[in-house]
Amino acid sequence: MFENTDIIITTNNHKKELLKSFNNSLLNIKIYTLSEFNKLFYYDFNPEAILYIMSNYHVIPEIAKIYLSNLTYIEDKSYTSTKLNFLNDLKKDLISHNLLIVNKLFKEFLKEKRIIILNLGITKEINILKEELSSISHVEIINNQENKYSKHSINLLKTIEDEVVFVANDICRLIKSGVDIKRIYLTNLSDEYYKLIRRIFPMFNIPYTLNDNTSIYGTFIVNKFLELYSNDMNKTLEELKTFVNSDNAEAIYNQILDIVNNYAFIDSYEDIKQLIVIDLKNTKIKNKNLASSVHESSLDNTYTEEDYVYLLSFNQGIIPVIHKDEAYLSDKDKQELNISLTVDNNIKEKEDTIKYLSSIKNLIITSKIRANGEEYNLPNLNEELKYEIIDKQIPDYQNSNLYNKIKLASLKDEYNKYGTTSDDLFSLSTTYQDLPYNTYDHTFKGISINDLHQFLNNKLSLSYTKVDNYFKCPFSYYVNYILNLNIYEDTFYQKIGTLFHAVLEKFNTFTGTYEELWQQELNNLETEFNNQELFFLEKLHDELLFIIDTIKEQENYTDLHDELHEEKIYTSLSGDMKITFSGIIDKVKYKKEANRTIIAIIDYKTGSVDVDLKTIPYGIGMQLPVYLYLAHNSNKLENIEVAGFYLQHILNNEIVVEKGKSYEEEKKKGLLLQGYSNSNLDIISTFDNSFAKSNMIKSLCLTKDNNFYSYSKVLTTKQMNHLKELAETNINNAAKEISNANFAIAPKKIGDTNYGCKYCNYKDICFHSNEDIVELDELTKEDVLGGEE
Repeated sequence: MFENTDIIITTNNHKKELLKSFNNSLLNIKIYTLSEFNKLFYYDFNPEAILYIMSNYHVIPEIAKIYLSNLTYIEDKSYTSTKLNFLNDLKKDLISHNLLIVNKLFKEFLKEKRIIILNLGITKEINILKEELSSISHVEIINNQENKYSKHSINLLKTIEDEVVFVANDICRLIKSGVDIKRIYLTNLSDEYYKLIRRIFPMFNIPYTLNDNTSIYGTFIVNKFLELYSNDMNKTLEELKTFVNSDNAEAIYNQILDIVNNYAFIDSYEDIKQLIVIDLKNTKIKNKNLASSVHESSLDNTYTEEDYVYLLSFNQGIIPVIHKDEAYLSDKDKQELNISLTVDNNIKEKEDTIKYLSSIKNLIITSKIRANGEEYNLPNLNEELKYEIIDKQIPDYQNSNLYNKIKLASLKDEYNKYGTTSDDLFSLSTTYQDLPYNTYDHTFKGISINDLHQFLNNKLSLSYTKVDNYFKCPFSYYVNYILNLNIYEDTFYQKIGTLFHAVLEKFNTFTGTYEELWQQELNNLETEFNNQELFFLEKLHDELLFIIDTIKEQENYTDLHDELHEEKIYTSLSGDMKITFSGIIDKVKYKKEANRTIIAIIDYKTGSVDVDLKTIPYGIGMQLPVYLYLAHNSNKLENIEVAGFYLQHILNNEIVVEKGKSYEEEKKKGLLLQGYSNSNLDIISTFDNSFAKSNMIKSLCLTKDNNFYSYSKVLTTKQMNHLKELAETNINNAAKEISNANFAIAPKKIGDTNYGCKYCNYKDICFHSNEDIVELDELTKEDVLGGEE
């Protein structure tokens, strides 16, 4: 059928099959998918074209890509459609700037060759391609229409779970009958099926390999990459490496590396962050392929007579796919281009579906009646196919004791709640009389240290938040950071925090105006805000400008004018694994003197501010002491003397104006630093020369006898060092306990406050009892400081 030098254009699946068949052949044959061929024959584009459209046509990357993907059939002529004329002008613009990659050598290569368009059907686009190719080559269209197996049946199940259980039982039947598991395939799956397969198939001991398209975007390692993102991409990737602590994380890290390398020609990575984010969203997690397993495959795959294919979700609206006139080019536009309309695509989908169904010998079709509260019907397609419908309402309980027990517990729940009875309830109750229903041992049974170390790839990264979480409740840490079950929601409030931090970091060094800096950082959020959010953004724009002006005023009272911003500090901890503790200090103000460096540590807070030290010995609420620990480990600061460590509340609630005070005065009062100052007058005066009645620090004031008032939060250098050592001890203890896989359900309670459960998202997982709560003594400031002076 095929000859030397043939060129074949076909589907992706047929390409794979042909490559296998030609593996040991001496024939010099080129095989392309239609998409690959079109890029070579018509045009391709690179990120430079996208950037050009974004910059010159003022659109987001997604729109730029839509424009580019719709240029194929645009000719240099006048159209009735305004949209088509725009695309024509755009195409000419891109060609004039050499931004469309036109492969002239490819057309020369095609001359006098035989080109076979294989199994792509007949569409207007195929006819256009054939006509253009016919002027330089010999073109043949071949469609293998094999309707060998026109009689199949549909297994009708009540629910989507029944459907998956039926498939699991039937796969067990096949395997018991001697069918090789590698010959069994699943097709037509969606997200809801992936979840059920992952839950149900292991109960039947069925190994599986799925192709679910889960994006790497949203994973911990990608979130960390975007957090570290900077124009110095080498530095960003180097810092990101420290967070790679598992095989999965390493695989995603390598995928990030591939994406970044696609933009090696770019001068500024800040300019293309939007493009990289889109690439991250479109990059899928690589699934491990288990050779001896049930595999997911597409319906248009080439199956042998020994293969068994389970087609699930044979329901209206799902198969065949129904296209709507919702594309960028409307049917009216497509008519003018003489390409396939929506109705043409729907006819082709139907014809292709029938062709694929009739080409599979061992096809097991399942359909559901209900799923997630919705009713489903059989597809209209069956009126033409006339497949027999078999009611499969009677379940098979022969293949999984574990599933049977879970099903029995579910049926008992229904009986207890609604009085519902069934034959299944009675038969399963008789079989499993010893089922421990209504009993539950919630205690965490633990994991082995070796398994933990292997899972983490012998790398552990810690931060203040993680250590704080661990001491509040070890099990919460385990669920959050080992199992990674935390769901990160980028709320409007969090985005505002990011925006404020970014502007405050850069306003001193930014060469443009405040308005330009605000707009730059707002664009970097890559977010579309609703009207309500835009209303608040207008107010917050002015609020942040007031904060900056107030911080500039505070600068008049200090001698510490050198600053470090967003200072990332890493420390290595001892242990059986490679353990790293890291943290970021928003701002360090400092002054280098002959034999010392005086510093003040400031962290911006958009949330509530808590500077209490009474929980620190228990490892809880150590944020301020952790900053001391980090500052002492910075390689940019030597021989430091700490003037103070503070939080600055940069996003206050509505101000209540005191009598005799102006609104502006109250707002400035809300921006005073909150934390602890050095009681040494020589040191604190260098940071705040108004310390006698401070204009910078909240509640810092001297008496007439040059003593600080009792409400002033002051500590000696020795007391500060003691807090730093407490933080260091707790960090090391947390690292040791985590390394030893100690993740008991043990929420900490101090006084009336249950710190472990107060903001925990995992109460529905742990089912803790009062016996699990660890009651800790309330401490005084003297208890914490241990009498240090």
